[in-house]
Amino acid sequence: MNLLNQMRPYLSKISVYLLLLFLLPAITLANLNITVEPHRSWGNAPTSNIKALCENVVLHFQEQLRDEFKIDGKLTIVYTPNRPIAWYSWAFGGATNEYKIGLKVTGTFWAQFSYQFAHEFCHIMLNHDNTHPNNPNIWFYEAICELANVWVLRRMGETWSYRPPYPNWAGWRHNLTDYANNSVMGRAASQYAGTGAKWLDEWEDSMRRKESGVFSYQRVAQLSYKFLPIFEENPEAWNAIRQISASKGKMSEFMKDWYNKVDSQDKRFVEAIAKEMGISVSADTIVSINADVNDDGYVDLSDVLIVRSGTQHTSSYDTDVNNDGITDEIDVLIVKAKAVETIAAAAPSKRKIKLKTWAQLKVKRR
Repeated sequence: MNLLNQMRPYLSKISVYLLLLFLLPAITLANLNITVEPHRSWGNAPTSNIKALCENVVLHFQEQLRDEFKIDGKLTIVYTPNRPIAWYSWAFGGATNEYKIGLKVTGTFWAQFSYQFAHEFCHIMLNHDNTHPNNPNIWFYEAICELANVWVLRRMGETWSYRPPYPNWAGWRHNLTDYANNSVMGRAASQYAGTGAKWLDEWEDSMRRKESGVFSYQRVAQLSYKFLPIFEENPEAWNAIRQISASKGKMSEFMKDWYNKVDSQDKRFVEAIAKEMGISVSADTIVSINADVNDDGYVDLSDVLIVRSGTQHTSSYDTDVNNDGITDEIDVLIVKAKAVETIAAAAPSKRKIKLKTWAQLKVKRR
């Protein structure tokens, strides 16, 4: 009995672990059925393990997505001899919400499996069949998918310490992190010392031309890896990815279209991505913003002080004036600008004096 009492706290922890291990994936994957087709080229990687691994990759994305953005349907994973690829139902005669992903991995190289699968699953999250075809910005979609690779590998490297697909896989989590940091991000071809704005100025025009031949996954990753802190600090940013623009305009236009399209709570993520590329997306909307926070009929210092306080404390007022999901310095600057406009408009106007030439004055005197 004493031994049982001593073990009770540990039994409680084990119960929680088992609950996370078995119930959480079932909850977040409830409407996505994943199957793996057998193939001798999988080598010594059992299809059951491939399935468990890919479900774990999907779990890390699905648990960040709001219900309306979760992927549902049927996903079949097959071996492909050429390169990893994602197919939509129309490409293989499947039903609606049916997808197929081909992976080219032989053996139990779980980091490589995760890397390839995350990229192709990201294409599904990007609504590939609606956004990609004949779009000169396909390079940007590929850049986001390269970001998804690294993000999920590093994320799994953390969560496998307490939630691996199988308990005996927990020790492999460091391999996932090392693969992301060294084999992927550590490649010289994936490094870019300049800013995202400089990269865009240097490569965007040629990336938009298929015939230019400058596209490579490493090159587009040079840009998208600059977005990694945004997603690691705010993993819910993947909801914005589910609402990505299908614009064929250059990034200056594409990002504004995306910003205007996403839900208000996701605008700050698009704005942060655009900022990394030196693009302003919200400036055009400032004119229509109502900055009369206390609703007294004026935009003045009182409104500025209320919003300033809202950046640090909860407030009974709606201090998120630009509706981007957060009260920050941008809201303060918008209210300040509106207050200055109000003061300028209320200032008494001076009588305009029309200057005349000496000749005109002489004529008038006559």
